[in-house]
Amino acid sequence: MRKKENTSVLTGLIDMISPQALEFNARQIVFNDQLARVLVIAGYPPKVNAAWLSRIAGMPGVVCSMHLEPTDPTDLIVSLNKAIGEYAGRLEMGGNALTMQRTEQALKDAEELMRKIDQEQQQVFYVTVVLMVLASDQQELDRRTRQVEASLAASGMRGRALIFRQEEGLKAAGPFCTLADEVIDAGARNMPAETVAASFPFTASGINDGSGVVLGKDKDGGLVLVDIWKRGGDRTNSNITILAKPGAGKSFTAKMLLLREYMQGSRIIIIDPEREYKDMCNKLGGVWINCTGGEGKINPLQVRLRPVEEEDEENSSFQSPLALHIQTLRTFFSLYLRDLTDTEKAALEDALVEVYKAAGITWDTDPKDIPNEKWPTVKELYKHLVKKAEENPEAYGRLAVLLKRAAEGADSYLWAGPTAVKADSDFIVFDVHDLQNAEDQVKRAQYFNVLSFAWNILERDRRERTVLVVDEAWMLVDPQTPQAIAFLRDTSKRIRKYNGSLIVISQNVIDFLAPEVQRYGQALLDNPTYKLLLAQGEKDLEAITALMNLSEAEHDLLANAKRGEGLFVAGTQKIHIKIEAAPYELQYLTGGGS
Repeated sequence: MRKKENTSVLTGLIDMISPQALEFNARQIVFNDQLARVLVIAGYPPKVNAAWLSRIAGMPGVVCSMHLEPTDPTDLIVSLNKAIGEYAGRLEMGGNALTMQRTEQALKDAEELMRKIDQEQQQVFYVTVVLMVLASDQQELDRRTRQVEASLAASGMRGRALIFRQEEGLKAAGPFCTLADEVIDAGARNMPAETVAASFPFTASGINDGSGVVLGKDKDGGLVLVDIWKRGGDRTNSNITILAKPGAGKSFTAKMLLLREYMQGSRIIIIDPEREYKDMCNKLGGVWINCTGGEGKINPLQVRLRPVEEEDEENSSFQSPLALHIQTLRTFFSLYLRDLTDTEKAALEDALVEVYKAAGITWDTDPKDIPNEKWPTVKELYKHLVKKAEENPEAYGRLAVLLKRAAEGADSYLWAGPTAVKADSDFIVFDVHDLQNAEDQVKRAQYFNVLSFAWNILERDRRERTVLVVDEAWMLVDPQTPQAIAFLRDTSKRIRKYNGSLIVISQNVIDFLAPEVQRYGQALLDNPTYKLLLAQGEKDLEAITALMNLSEAEHDLLANAKRGEGLFVAGTQKIHIKIEAAPYELQYLTGGGS
């Protein structure tokens, strides 16, 4: 599935949400496999509490539409004067106790409304509240209707179905701004501005950016609509941290978010250690790359740019691409060859510079001018080390022995050759799943190699929004080589300048907070504007609670959260969220790959 023109997307959306047929009955509506019943609030109490309409509007399956029409205060005062006189006359005439009580209350209401208009200069509106109850079958529709009517009655209001006026009711409840006279006659009432304002006093705890993607619902049933590209105030970047224990739903949530971002035009690049995204990638027509050799080979010696911290940006402009890439290679070889001495690291770096020089690559060379097959490889570096070892075995002998496995041995399928990856797509998955049984140093080194390559793809084109996903990021955490997680931290700080978003997905939070890597790991987890915290293990929960200053209620939420439930943080706002996918999306979200 490729990105389409905006008009095509809009047409497809209209086709998707439009019912195939509508049938209007006396008391309900049938459309597709849904049933609906439209009611109007026909009676109100003398006084209402704050948020008097919020509870009704937040009930499951209820759509609430409030229609306001400003009234002329002069005409209204004339009408109120007339009504007050009539009520006073009835009271003087007397009658049964119930009639007198109702008339007295009506008189007080009219006098209070007169006071608000005259003394407080309040605007008065002609208000009609229409409720549409939705359900999947008749039994559920009747049950939900009874719940709505009971809730209205408990608040002193009365709901009435629009009998033989369901079509007019649908037009009033939907986004058509059409209010028929029959609906007005059934439920309109004059209300001062303060009563109207009290109906929905911003009681919803959710997030609605007006654009972006829907992540799910908050605890009140409101939609969580988030635009990660929105900047301003406490939203300083588009990065997301997703943290959860295994089985809590983090991969499903990530796939749902990525699918929706992709359909809105974002380019997606994923590093996938668990083969979670293969099926999704294939169904979307993306490029899936097995980064364990062959067509997925990535030459670590091919120069690519690296993210630079903002405070070092001016100085970095004076550093050549080769000099910056050698810094990347220091991290790569430290991950792969873990027990090198400082002397051996220096000797290895000297050998690297000599190999590049032999290939005609200097500090001033522009890497864009050199094709993949012209870059030196690990095999050439190994051969050079063997020659150097003949002259100086003490300095280079052990280095050559250690690197032989990468050049000619068991790990040569990963790195001993030119880059073969062709990543020309808007949806790219770099899969490193086949390394799950490899040694930790091999997995970490290749993961880092793929990450630096993915960054280079993102860096080359700032024109379109790009989401870079680093799944199971804990695999990069190596207390002996903190530079690996520092690289990812630098990526998170720099990616916003490249029109990008970094999504870090992980478990094992405590690994990021180990003393050797805490400086980088803590920033990586805490600095993103958006954080999605699902169910946590006990140790990770304690670490997250301290790191993000969670309240006792938030701690308990994460301790007892069901799959797909958790805490969503956007800037300084925190909400209880339940992740929900649409049925038509499930074909892309379920299953990983094989």
